[in-house]
Amino acid sequence: MSSIRKPAAPHFYAGDLRAQMESFLRAFTPPENITGDLIGALTPHAGWVYSGGVAARTIACLATTVKPETALIFGADHTGVWRHSLYPDGAWQTPLGPVDIDEELAADLAAKLSAVLVADRHAHKDEHSIEVILPMLQYFWPGIRIVPIIVRPDSDGIRLGSGIGSIVNATNKKVVFLATTDLTHYGTLYGFMPAGIGAKGLQWMRDNDKRMVDCLCAADAGAVLREAEIHGNACGAGAAAALISAVNELGRGKGYLVEYATSHGSDPPEAFTYGVGYAGIVY
Repeated sequence: MSSIRKPAAPHFYAGDLRAQMESFLRAFTPPENITGDLIGALTPHAGWVYSGGVAARTIACLATTVKPETALIFGADHTGVWRHSLYPDGAWQTPLGPVDIDEELAADLAAKLSAVLVADRHAHKDEHSIEVILPMLQYFWPGIRIVPIIVRPDSDGIRLGSGIGSIVNATNKKVVFLATTDLTHYGTLYGFMPAGIGAKGLQWMRDNDKRMVDCLCAADAGAVLREAEIHGNACGAGAAAALISAVNELGRGKGYLVEYATSHGSDPPEAFTYGVGYAGIVY
């Protein structure tokens, strides 16, 4: 039975979303080193006031080269799902209107990848990571359909991504791949501050993030999972690994960093007490 999924975290993206998108993109030019046709992107998923600009500009780079019918989105697992979980049918509601599920592709994936994937709409009920970027997809690609998948941070996510890449490659569908993760959660708010606060702590966080960004740009799915487990620098490592595995399957395994930022923003380094890292990468 089809259903409409209501937003789990509408406060993450409140207000006039189109106006916010225009402000994020004002005077933005994609980096010159990004060449060729793109097929995927990794974006952050925090509240738009913190990471919306990074996410919007990353998807803008993707939108310059592709006009997809469907976005296959690997989301982070903040709620502890029991298996990699696909939302199978219906639509997701956003402030810009409903986004339909590509039910044909979703059913195909669920049938062919049952060893690593389960159709479970309930698993998505309280997970915000995918919904935060949906209005951005609607902004660039009106009428886009989606296949949302929550990915646990384990090695089966690599198998999942590879299988999805192979299945999509065998179809005539115009599909774009996305994944969402934030990076290091550092400081007093998160109870994690190996280098203390202030400028030293901020630099430690940035260095910790750089190791993860290097793994992401190298399109090394196994390294992404290992790096996150050891250094705690990605909350959606499974989603990122699945994305990388999918694009590698399609021969597009090269990542380009669009932008890196932190929630600390442009505040003085010495004022740093906590923050989260954000990266936007296209493939």
